[in-house]
Amino acid sequence: MANSSSKNTSTKDSIQSAKPTYMRRMARNMWLIFFIGLIGTVLFFLAVSMSNLPDTAALENPEFEYATKIYTSDNQELGRYFRKNRDWVTHDELNPHLVNALVATEDERFHNHIGIDYKGTARAVIRLGKDGGASTITQQLARLLFHEKAKSFIPRVLQKFKEWIIAVRIEKRYTKEEIISMYLNKFDFINDSDGVAAAAITYFGKKQENLEIDEAAVLIGMLKNPWIYNPKRSPEKATLGRDVVLKQMLRNEFLTQEEYDMYRNRPLDMSRFKRQEDSEGLAPYFRSELTKWVKNLLRQDEYKKPDGSSYNIYTDGLKIYTSIDSRMQRHAEAAVRKNMKQVQKRYFQVWKNKDPWTYRADDKQKKIRKDALNRLIQQTDRYNFIKDKHMTKIFSEIEANIEGAKLRNIDIIRMHKQEKNKAYFADIVDLKWASKSQIAVYKTIMKSEYWPALKKAWRSMEKEVRKDFNTKRSLKVYDYTTNGYKTMEMTPLDSIKFHRQHMQSGMLAIDPATGFVKAWVGGINHKVFQYDHVNSNRQVGSTFKPFLYGTAISVQGVSPCWEVDDIQYSIAANDPNFKLLKKWEPANSDNKFSGEPLTLYEALKQSKNSVSVYLMKELGDPEAVIDLAGNMGIPKKKIPAVPSICLGTPELSLMDMTSAYSTFANNGIHNAPNFVTRIETQDGQLIYSAVPEQRMAMSSNYNFVMVGMLKYAAKFIASKFKSEIGGKTGTTNDHVDGWFMGITPNLVVGTWVGGEDPWIRFLSITDGQGGVMARPTFVEFLQRLEADPSLNFDTEVRFKAPEGFDIETNCNIYDDEKKKDAEKRFLEDMLEDEDFFDEEG
Repeated sequence: MANSSSKNTSTKDSIQSAKPTYMRRMARNMWLIFFIGLIGTVLFFLAVSMSNLPDTAALENPEFEYATKIYTSDNQELGRYFRKNRDWVTHDELNPHLVNALVATEDERFHNHIGIDYKGTARAVIRLGKDGGASTITQQLARLLFHEKAKSFIPRVLQKFKEWIIAVRIEKRYTKEEIISMYLNKFDFINDSDGVAAAAITYFGKKQENLEIDEAAVLIGMLKNPWIYNPKRSPEKATLGRDVVLKQMLRNEFLTQEEYDMYRNRPLDMSRFKRQEDSEGLAPYFRSELTKWVKNLLRQDEYKKPDGSSYNIYTDGLKIYTSIDSRMQRHAEAAVRKNMKQVQKRYFQVWKNKDPWTYRADDKQKKIRKDALNRLIQQTDRYNFIKDKHMTKIFSEIEANIEGAKLRNIDIIRMHKQEKNKAYFADIVDLKWASKSQIAVYKTIMKSEYWPALKKAWRSMEKEVRKDFNTKRSLKVYDYTTNGYKTMEMTPLDSIKFHRQHMQSGMLAIDPATGFVKAWVGGINHKVFQYDHVNSNRQVGSTFKPFLYGTAISVQGVSPCWEVDDIQYSIAANDPNFKLLKKWEPANSDNKFSGEPLTLYEALKQSKNSVSVYLMKELGDPEAVIDLAGNMGIPKKKIPAVPSICLGTPELSLMDMTSAYSTFANNGIHNAPNFVTRIETQDGQLIYSAVPEQRMAMSSNYNFVMVGMLKYAAKFIASKFKSEIGGKTGTTNDHVDGWFMGITPNLVVGTWVGGEDPWIRFLSITDGQGGVMARPTFVEFLQRLEADPSLNFDTEVRFKAPEGFDIETNCNIYDDEKKKDAEKRFLEDMLEDEDFFDEEG
């Protein structure tokens, strides 16, 4: 019993003595774990901080892409160029509703932490993220600036540590206000809306500073996931997201209960949603051409950045100030639409039950038209989808195994033709349609094992193309009556023909005193027909004749009252001045000659070819006419040195012609056309400023005579306006092109109407003349300008006669004595002009 008691006592003493040892060991292990963890954490953060994190320079100058903005002369935004449609907004400019909604929803303790919300982080860890993550606004900014969100768990954990480090660094370099501004400017709200400023315009059609609380809440709700909470595609989810934001604003006392109830019960309004597209909005043709012009300009050394690199219009946030007036542009587009609606209606009436691709066409012309139609087919997505399905494999094999092989449709067609005609290759080499090296590649292909497979694939493709393009289906096509779309039952081939049969139009308005372009319409609908008709070259018809008459008056001193018999004139073959190979004797447009004398006034008004030929013969050669047209801004290289130019055969652009006619409206002084006044960087540094290019093209006396003649030629419509106007119509052979060039003292307007192909035209001069097709656009446009009080268009200004100039202009009402007296006074006035005589005078 004693021994047992002694043993128990001994055991108890051993246990008691072991406890301090165990506790000391536990304490030592805990400290060891702590220090190892601390060192590990330090080493981990050190390693993370050294791994692919942005350096100081990147943090201080984070990269943002900014949209370039285009402005009109009346300070309206005309459009943007962007890869990221971003418009920078400072914190002071931010709508306070956006700021309050952001802080309340995304980071309630934003103003109390240094980039990491430890309380929120602990909550997220304990709840395993069930109540949401703990990313602060600064951490979210770090993610936006420097990396995408990781998709799996471990990379996401590592990324979270990186975000912490970057967030702390950001907080050291930026104020809280700057962080909020950067975040809202950086976030991608989708639908080409980078940053909250662009998003406000896209989704609500207003600037961000004008957003109401519920609208601001919608955008802040999108921060969770813009694809899920997209208010356009998922209005129900976007409404739920908005309501969560509003609830948080109530909770954080940014809203009263009454305000919360009011905004929560408002329906989501997406009626003003509009995604920016190049083909929509004001002046799409102009903006498209402006893109090319600006890109070319900024490639020049004098307009490059200080470091020698070129500005990028899609990322550098430039400001492009144009001469376009938004009000005039709207009137121009409306005038074109109104006229072309009537033109197109008449066109379809004329061509009902007729096919322009075969109508009155011989075999040669039918082939030309069929080839043109085939080219249109081959430009379609439908054709290229079928082609890729049949031809991609065999093309790839041939191009991989036969050196120099790059197969196009024309190459296969040529090889097929050679198979039928052994001399074909030699012929196209002689014609320089193909090089000898190309022919060598063709021959190699035709001798190879691939040739039978290529022919088989080609036949299979053509068979499917024919079937597909001739199968009827419901297709969306352009509707000229609404300038929109409609659905029609037709074949894809008929759809191509249908769209090709729409008459096109171009219109340009220039301020003659400055050369600034005020309105530019390049076609009837840019989304459907993207080819611009302001810079395209077309035959100009009788609109060229004023340059001939101006030359005759200024070079030969011919009076506008001079009479010329309306008879057929000719220029003989081998004439030493004109060097024609055969006799040239053109007829008038109606193939009739009255035989009666006509004053130059009347001859220009009636566009008599007979008088134009007579004047060209009197001049002796075309060079003087080409020189005058060149001085008036038309590139001389576009005008062939042949007598037929007097009838309007040169192919010129609407820009060329409107620019040249602006000389008549500006006392004989030509100002080169300009549509960009200046270009600046985002912070206002000047990159480019327009420099006027001006020259005296014609003395003011001669010019005023021409103004009088143009006024007389346009007197048919003069009573429709308060403004003083002049003008000239033009119509080309077979009524392919219709023109009207109109002048006023403060605006010159050129209009053109025609088809994309020469067989898309009217069948008679009654419908196809410039006075019917093009002039109504000018009339509608000018009437709109005069009726718009916001423009203050001066209708009282008149063409100013040169000082001391005294020539009666209405020759057609003179009796013989008055005509002789007018001619005498005209010559006296001209003799006083120092430019009248040439150097040998």
